[in-house]
This record gives sequence, C-alpha cells and structure tokens, in this order.
Amino acid sequence: MPNAAFALTIAGLTDVGRARSRNEDDFQVSIAGGFAVVCDGMGGHAGGDIASRKAVEVISGILLDHAPSDPIAVVKREDADRTQTDPAATEPAVRHALSVARSAVLQANRAIYELNLARGFSSGRGMGTTVAGLWRIPGTACMAVFHAGDSRVYRLRDGELRTLTRDHSLYQIWLDNGGRGTAPQRNIIVRALGTAEEVEPEVSVQTLMPDDVVMLCSDGLNGMLPDGVIARILRQESDPALAAAALVDAANAAGGMDNVTVVVARFAATD
Repeated sequence: MPNAAFALTIAGLTDVGRARSRNEDDFQVSIAGGFAVVCDGMGGHAGGDIASRKAVEVISGILLDHAPSDPIAVVKREDADRTQTDPAATEPAVRHALSVARSAVLQANRAIYELNLARGFSSGRGMGTTVAGLWRIPGTACMAVFHAGDSRVYRLRDGELRTLTRDHSLYQIWLDNGGRGTAPQRNIIVRALGTAEEVEPEVSVQTLMPDDVVMLCSDGLNGMLPDGVIARILRQESDPALAAAALVDAANAAGGMDNVTVVVARFAATD
C-alpha cells in the first residue's frame, strides 16, 4: 500500500481516580490538527490543575497553527522502526516539525514559570506539570513525540507494546545506574514544565504504519497497571474511545491511587 493514506481516530478520557479529591490532569486531542497532548499537573494548592491546563492550551494552540493539510503516505514496513532524534539528519518537513514541537513545549514552560513568578513563587517552587504528546507531521508518514516528566507515550504495533518515551524521574535515573541500594520514590520528577526558567524536552520522530495504535497517559495509568494489562486492553478494544474508557476503569479497579488520563489514537490505512 505505498500510496495509501492514514485515517486517524483518536479519543481521550480523564478521571480523578479513587484517592484524590482534585483532578490535576488535563489533555487535548485534535483530529484536524493531528495531535494529542496529556499533562499531569503538580503542586496541589499551588495550582497543578492550572499548570496542566495552561500547558495544554499553549501547546495545542501552536500545533493547531500548523495543522496538516495533506494525507500522509504509508511507508515500507522495513523502514518502520527507524527513529530520527537529530533534526539535522531529517527532511525539511520533519526538521521543521520537531522544531515547532520543541518550541511549543518551551513556550508552555515559560507561560507557567511566569505565572509562578507573578504569584510570588521562587524558582523550583509553585506549580508545574509533566507533558507527553504526539503530532502527526504534516505531509509525512511520521509523528513527532515529545515529553518532559513521567507521562508516557506507548505504541502498539503488530500486537507488541513499546514505550516511546523514557521517564524523567529519580527512579529512572536509579534504574539507569544499575538499581543499587534503596530505590527512590517513583514520583520524584527531575524534569517538568513551569518549575524553572529553562527546560529541555525530549523530542523525536517515529515512523507510522497502518494499524499502529499510540497511547498517551499520565502515571496514574501505568502506575496502576503493568504493561501486559495495558497491551491486552489495547489489543482487545479497537475503538479508541472504548479502549480509553476500559483503561481508566482498569486503573481505578486496581486502586485508582492517582488521577488517570488516557488518550488512544489509531492510524488506519484508507486504501
């Protein structure tokens, strides 16, 4: 199907969970813009819900300004797992998209940081938020994946679930260093939006294939469910809205110890 185009179906859901009184998560999906964003706010009374909402607003607005206008061609399967993380090594459209995605996250960070300053919070204090997002790159068979913090992006391809992001957490650093000694708490984040004047998001490009399913989530999902359960639900439920609902229900059934937000996107060839 070298000339086929993708039809994108996408849906998301957020829930306060079983243990929290306030939902500090936020998300946005856009078929027209070809993107999804999930944010998990931090700060409690300092305004974690405000931080996540502001990040979603800023990033979504910028990506909508660069909405795709053409269908995307399907690439050969043998090229599907080639991932570009260096914008200088990619074609101009991809290089531009990676720059736009990075700029959107940086502008969101600046907006939240300035809100913290206006409220009298010093650097490192106040509200903040994680972010995880995907953006179907206009005119290509690729998507940009961007994140900061421990919200995640997963891909289900040919029944196999793969994590496309790596948590920016003290626990992940501990794992990367061999996991010796006492493990730190999993929720200690080392990179987030709004808590410092500068932040460096991770941005990469992933090739899309027919029937790829991409899932974004806050840690209220993967903190409650192992990857095997997530994969099983995504394999069983082909409709993105029903899959998102099933995942949220499963996280709550497992304890619901945090807010949980899930976005599920399916890329189907249209022939």
